[in-house]
Formats: sequence, C-alpha cells, structure tokens
Amino acid sequence: MQLEPRLNYIGEVYKPSDDTWLLIELLNSSEAAGDLCIDLGSGSGVLGIYALLNKKCRRVVFIDIQEDAVATTSFNAVLNKVDAYSIVLQSDACETLPIRSLTTDTALVNPPYLPVEKEAPQDTSINGGVMGYEKALCFINAVSPLLKPRGRLYLVYSTLSKPEVIRAHMERLGFRVTREKIKSFFFESIIAVEAITSREN
Repeated sequence: MQLEPRLNYIGEVYKPSDDTWLLIELLNSSEAAGDLCIDLGSGSGVLGIYALLNKKCRRVVFIDIQEDAVATTSFNAVLNKVDAYSIVLQSDACETLPIRSLTTDTALVNPPYLPVEKEAPQDTSINGGVMGYEKALCFINAVSPLLKPRGRLYLVYSTLSKPEVIRAHMERLGFRVTREKIKSFFFESIIAVEAITSREN
C-alpha cells in the first residue's frame, strides 16, 4: 500500500497535477531506492515527501526558486513527519546550486516546461522559456554532476517543449532513458522518463 502525502499550500504554489502523478507512477514502478535524493523544483514538496514516505529515498534535499514553494515544502515536510530527513533550500536551478559537494542517488525533477512568450506574464511554475525546453535543460544540467554513477533521473516534460531537444541533451550528458510513461490529452502529451547516468566519476 502506497502512502499519499498530506498537502497544504502557502501562497501561490504549483499544485500536483497530471504531470506530478505520472512521475510518481513511474517512480512507484521502480525497485530502485536511494540514500540521498534531490527534489528540484519542489513546489509543494509532493515528490520528495512521497519518496520518503514510501522508502524510495532515505533523505531528500528540496530546492525551489519560489519563496512560497520553500515555505510550503517546509510546512508539508513537518505535516508528514519527514522533516528530520529533509533539507529545504531556495535556489535557482539555472544558477549554481548551493549543494555542489553532495552526491546523490536519485533526482526527482518536475521543471516548468510550457513555452511562454517573453511578453507574457512570468509564472515561474509553468514558464519553461520561449521554446519550452530551456528550464528543463537548466534542471538537467544542475543535477547531472551531482548524480552518482548509475544514478537515476526522474524527469517530466511535454510534447510542447520539444522532447527531441531534451532527449538529445540528456544523451550528451551520458543519460540513458530506461523507462517512460506517457499521458495524452487533446492538445499535448506529457512524458515521464527514468534515465540512468552512464557517466563514471
């Protein structure tokens, strides 16, 4: 029986949606478990908290750029009694992360992935850049050097964010996609992938 996180929200925070649950479904079907995991773009903290509650990770570092997301993740970690195994940080994935000395087994990554015009209102929870893939590439770049050899990346993106660009970038960094799940809608499909790094330290 899988344990579902209890969630509350502070301010403007991305609430779990189809992309979140698709990534959790993929994580659930994996036998892999890690000591230290990263939840990058944590939002409500749902991915990392789920991983802690269901023994997919023993400790999680949660990172988000938004103050409301950091406050919400911290609150939900306490609410679900996993705060002793959690570190919550505010940082921009497209800048240098404050955890460069850590090595991790698993990265849980739900980046903003919708293409948004420069003139449009800037919602950091959905704005993937003008082409839709820019933030996803930043997130992949951020976690890649932190993953141990054979470390696992769980990533979700959309057919609107040029999947071929994202997959090619992952391959250049030494990731091999081992599994994927797809959920289709009228206007797009969302894609969750598990990728293992073949890079040696």
